[in-house]
Amino acid sequence: MKTKLGVVLSGGGAKGAYEAGFSKALSEFNIQPDVIAGTSIGALNGAIYSANKNTKDVALALEKIWKDLANTKALSFIDKKKTFMTFVEVVTLFSPIAPVTRLARVISYLFSKGNNKSGALTTEPINNILGNYTSIEKLRMGLPFYVGLTQSNGNLIDALRFFELENNGLTEYRKIKDLKDEDIYKTILASAALPIFFDAQKIDGVEYRDGCLGSLNNEWGNTPAKPLIEKESCTHLIVCHLNEGSFFDRNDPIFDNTQIIEIRPTQDTFSKFWFSTLRFSVDKIDLWMNQGYEDSKRILSESFKALSTKNQRINSEIKSDISIERLKNQNFFIPDIKQRVL
Repeated sequence: MKTKLGVVLSGGGAKGAYEAGFSKALSEFNIQPDVIAGTSIGALNGAIYSANKNTKDVALALEKIWKDLANTKALSFIDKKKTFMTFVEVVTLFSPIAPVTRLARVISYLFSKGNNKSGALTTEPINNILGNYTSIEKLRMGLPFYVGLTQSNGNLIDALRFFELENNGLTEYRKIKDLKDEDIYKTILASAALPIFFDAQKIDGVEYRDGCLGSLNNEWGNTPAKPLIEKESCTHLIVCHLNEGSFFDRNDPIFDNTQIIEIRPTQDTFSKFWFSTLRFSVDKIDLWMNQGYEDSKRILSESFKALSTKNQRINSEIKSDISIERLKNQNFFIPDIKQRVL
């Protein structure tokens, strides 16, 4: 069977800097994926992979992008007053000291503003990255690239899904090459559109938001490995998580014919508070980039060593079987044996 390698990039906002360090490690091992999948910030990083193809070029581009994000204003409010009022409304929605019951407040918010799909932050920084480092043509001609996104049901339901208080969303996977030109960037933006913070994106008459909002119970949404197995038949996956707890069921039959290497943070530098996803500070970005590089380099080295040992053992067993068969048949012809290593 021909080896086909897929790379999966999880979502996690500013923690996506970890994936820049991951890409640097891939480049040093000269690992070139055949296909990419990403959700949320993983979709943005994945677009750089797809458009630039060569891992060394990707590593250089992502390092520059993330350093620029750390040293510039990565997040800009569309309307500061409106943003503040929206924040107050969401906080008081769940406040136990509010003068009315929680149920009444939820119903009131749902009927008044719960269906609103607009966000408080501008997408201009993301648009600039896509415009400077990719193009529609490059994404069409680049590596096959899948993006995870979820249909929006308005800020209230979307926010409940984000905080894992409601889990009826279902992640959809879109192959960028198959989309209309006008939908390519919108699909990537939709995948990274956190509820309340970013506008939902309308694609073919349907509004979509962050892919992490769907399939939270098994991580298929935030860590979109599924399309690379089901649609691309990848024999090997390298998965970059942005959360030490983002597991999916490795006993799922879908993995029966796929070998997986999982990269995940080994140090407790990722705050479990959701707001860390918006911390584009210089110290955090540098820390997460370095951690992504060190974790990836160590885990890949250990994994390749284990694979090499396994392949040597298999090769030895094959040679032994051939020798036995040769003696039985008195046939001294020994065919060449080619071993495939990831």
